[in-house]
Amino acid sequence: MPELLVDVAERIVVPVTALPGSDAGEPCEDTFALEALGRVFVTSLRIWAQAGPDAAEGVARAVIDFAAQFLTEDHEDVADVLRQLEAVGVGQALDAHPAPAGAHPVRLTSV
Repeated sequence: MPELLVDVAERIVVPVTALPGSDAGEPCEDTFALEALGRVFVTSLRIWAQAGPDAAEGVARAVIDFAAQFLTEDHEDVADVLRQLEAVGVGQALDAHPAPAGAHPVRLTSV
């Protein structure tokens, strides 16, 4: 469970904290700091996850706290933001590997 949580955290943290592409102009100090923070955070979670199943709750709380501090605006719900990030990730995966012709469409929202 801790490794699964770290994998999920990495898929959230890395895209959010990555340095922008060359088309976004020159990165500033804050962008480098955010990218470094993302790497340190994910590495710390990986080390913590090696403690085993007892670390799962702490890893989950750390991911939620990160999302609350860095990914949400005032009065946004962390769960809603994480769902939006998941939908974007699934959309990117489908764009990269489209379903074969005749396959059932994938629903990205819950009913």
